[in-house]
Amino acid sequence: MGIRRAHAGDVGTIVRLWREMWDFHAPYDARFQASPATDLAMASWVKMNLEADRSIVLVAEAAEGVPEGYLLGMILENFPGLPAPFYGRISEVAVHRRRAGVGASLLEAAHAWFRTHGVPYVEADVAVKNPVAGAFWRKRGYGPFLERLRIDL
Repeated sequence: MGIRRAHAGDVGTIVRLWREMWDFHAPYDARFQASPATDLAMASWVKMNLEADRSIVLVAEAAEGVPEGYLLGMILENFPGLPAPFYGRISEVAVHRRRAGVGASLLEAAHAWFRTHGVPYVEADVAVKNPVAGAFWRKRGYGPFLERLRIDL
């Protein structure tokens, strides 16, 4: 399994992997629905992050060069006055084959990138109704910090 930085030619593959991940969540929570236009918005989001200085988009490839997953991470500014001026955020991780080490490899590479930028900690949101995702993050040392709640109006 090879991990590399994504490039513009990967955008279509990343959007397909993202959609696969998003659709995986739908049976757990009906709020994970997307319109056809969402794919265009996601492509724009990926392109923007490919060009951003404080973002990283990684792709995992099998030995034969077939993309197996991707990760999008970014360095964000903290609220002024907090001890750490910046922190890392994993926006999303999507893999084609779960439990094959792809997500773990992507996350290790992202952590290394954050460390080289002096980022003291990394945050990620987890769909609370998806036990597979929760187990993935907890196994890698992520634990509760804040709980993000939502109300639909």
